[in-house]
Amino acid sequence: MGTRKIDALLAAGARVTVVAKEFSPAVKERAARGDLTILRGAFRLEQMEGAELVFAATSDRTLNTRVSREAQRRHLPINVADSPGDCTFILPSVVRGEGFTAAISTGGRHPGAAKALREFLEDHREEISIRLERGRRRKRIAARPGKVYIVGAGPGDPDLLTVRALGLLRGADAVIHDYLVPREILSLASGKAAKICYARRGRTTGHGASIKQRAINEAMVRLAREGKSVVRLKSGDPLVFGRGGEEAEHLSREGVPFEIVPGITAAMGCAAAAAIPLTHRGVSSSVTFVAGHETDERGKSAVAWDHLPKDGTLVIYMGVARVAAIAGELAGAGFPPDTPFAIVENGSRPEQRVVRGRLADLPRIPEEVGIRSPAILFVGRTARMDSVEIFRRRSDPRILRSGGLGSGGFGTRADGGERL
Repeated sequence: MGTRKIDALLAAGARVTVVAKEFSPAVKERAARGDLTILRGAFRLEQMEGAELVFAATSDRTLNTRVSREAQRRHLPINVADSPGDCTFILPSVVRGEGFTAAISTGGRHPGAAKALREFLEDHREEISIRLERGRRRKRIAARPGKVYIVGAGPGDPDLLTVRALGLLRGADAVIHDYLVPREILSLASGKAAKICYARRGRTTGHGASIKQRAINEAMVRLAREGKSVVRLKSGDPLVFGRGGEEAEHLSREGVPFEIVPGITAAMGCAAAAAIPLTHRGVSSSVTFVAGHETDERGKSAVAWDHLPKDGTLVIYMGVARVAAIAGELAGAGFPPDTPFAIVENGSRPEQRVVRGRLADLPRIPEEVGIRSPAILFVGRTARMDSVEIFRRRSDPRILRSGGLGSGGFGTRADGGERL
């Protein structure tokens, strides 16, 4: 009889007697500790006296059948290994982990498959326990009616949602979201939840942007006052170029309770997905987040580029439409033409694309490469890390290979990717 079955019986408090001609070291050790009784020699029918449960697991099928018939004659439950026809009950394979117990049975017809399933669960025991704990935590996260949750959806990969964000999303009555939030994340919301998108794809500035934001503010207040739990779902982090602060101010003025739930901001998510260190010892000791789309009344950038550190890493949000202008503004601020840059498009998503080059080449990117939003521009020496580039080429086929800083520009590869 297998050690696994013996252990299960002992764990249940059974008094176990094992009959065999030879015993494994594990069975001998348990007998020496007094956990069970061993009887050495051939099996005899009278050894069933006083038993309440019988297992037969010898290599002799004839003996197994004989034991089964005698047990059934005595009205004792019998389990015979690998012979369901001789069994009056089936003992499933059991896997125990932290917080769960799983029983696997194929009715005795496919013991090999049951074993494979058991081994799979054992190999993933820790992962299952972690997922169960996440589920328990999510159940404790209940979206309250009449409240607005300003939630960060992260850069786009559903796996990068926080546990709290996921729990609130599943329990919300209404979800007000941006067009940048992918369907894969929206699908995690309850099917009964109303899903509303005011900010659709396309550049909207000035008066149009104000109208959209006003509609969003009014919808949050109206739905909350109707007694609904509302998730205002924002790409990235609500407080990093996400107008989360403005929306929180409006809710506060209207007397609507709210909570801000942080998310992984696009800078962090895209940098990690493309293996770009935002800071790196001996290379960059600072990182600066900049909104690249903001301009003054004359159409010039609202950013004081000449005040930004040239030895750190710049992360430029929402700069796709002004890439050429930003390149000129950086050059005018004293950034050398060979300063490395990297643009991460659709960071952390399956369609992720990374384009690299030198600042002198940046104005040609929109026309020759065609970068589209959502995309983040990284400027600085960390955008071109040779050791990281080697790692990335080996591990992620989505990342486009780039030439060296002296490669003389960029072109189109035969496989459709861009090379700088």
